[in-house]
Amino acid sequence: MERPSTLTPARITAAAIALADTVGLQELTMRRLATALGVATMSLYRHFANRDALIQAMTDTVAGELEPGDPTLGWRERLAHEAREEWRLYRRHPWVLQVLATTRPPLGPNTLGNVERSLEAAAAAGFPVEAVMTVYLAVSGIVQGIALLPVAERVVAHETGQTIEAWWEAQSARLTELLDPADFPRIVRQPAGGPFADFDAVIEFALDALLTGIEARLEQGNP
Repeated sequence: MERPSTLTPARITAAAIALADTVGLQELTMRRLATALGVATMSLYRHFANRDALIQAMTDTVAGELEPGDPTLGWRERLAHEAREEWRLYRRHPWVLQVLATTRPPLGPNTLGNVERSLEAAAAAGFPVEAVMTVYLAVSGIVQGIALLPVAERVVAHETGQTIEAWWEAQSARLTELLDPADFPRIVRQPAGGPFADFDAVIEFALDALLTGIEARLEQGNP
């Protein structure tokens, strides 16, 4: 067993992130993490008071992976960049969605820095101080809401061993039985394979629609 003195907060955090990426946040326990590191469970508490403190460190560490956009670009391009970076964060680390999608997220310099860049972009668009947070929450909320789909799919696929394409294929007979073209003409015209196969396309559509709406409000003098 490795001596506790060789442990550092950074090393523990990195191991915890790797474990959460593999098994999910619910399965991340101090005991399981200690086993992965080859140390006694109590040695972890010399660096983190509890699991919540560890999750806060994990969250701020992965938040540091977001690449800042070009501050010389227009407000729309800057907001789009921040949204896509957030989207990619949830694809790399699905567990962090449940940590950040709350009104009481863990706070840290990287997490706050990401928010600050979006607020700066909204301010650059001409929104008043009291509205810039609303703009940020609207854009981030779109990302988080759609990210729920691939995150949930990853969990189910892991638990069942069945891909989303295989699941929809298995439902084809039942759908044929349920869907009378006279009652569901739009649904029956959808391509085979399910409606949520390309999550990246969904986020791009939603982001473009939202930013276009925000831009229209600005042009109408209604920030």
